[in-house]
Amino acid sequence: MKPAATLTIEADVSQLSRVRQFVGETASSLTPDADAIEDLILALDEAVTNVIVHGYQDSPGPVGVTMSFQSGALIASVCDRAPPYDPTTTPEPDMGLPLEQRRPGGFGVLLIRHLTDEIRYRRTPDGENELTLIKKTEMHHEHDH
Repeated sequence: MKPAATLTIEADVSQLSRVRQFVGETASSLTPDADAIEDLILALDEAVTNVIVHGYQDSPGPVGVTMSFQSGALIASVCDRAPPYDPTTTPEPDMGLPLEQRRPGGFGVLLIRHLTDEIRYRRTPDGENELTLIKKTEMHHEHDH
């Protein structure tokens, strides 16, 4: 397994471009699978936005993004010190409801689920939220003739 790379930002939406750049550059060094990288950038952008907007509710705090590669999959973790929030238990948004009655945050999680193969959540022993996104990559490009 290649060593993980970590970026820590302040919880501010102005930092999202740094997250996207970090994820793109780090993922590119781990896999040539451009589609997987693109999906993961979008998913992490969404995940970090959720932490900033719903977790910290626009108050300051750190957000850490760690990237690694294991068994043919890109693995990205988002850590924060916001109140406990487990997006994996978020119900699917009810598409029948008018927009203003839908729970905030539901769409982001739905998007993250669509873009990744697996999402895991845990509270760390330090009392942080840790959301892990797993994106499988297509390793066998050279056989696609």
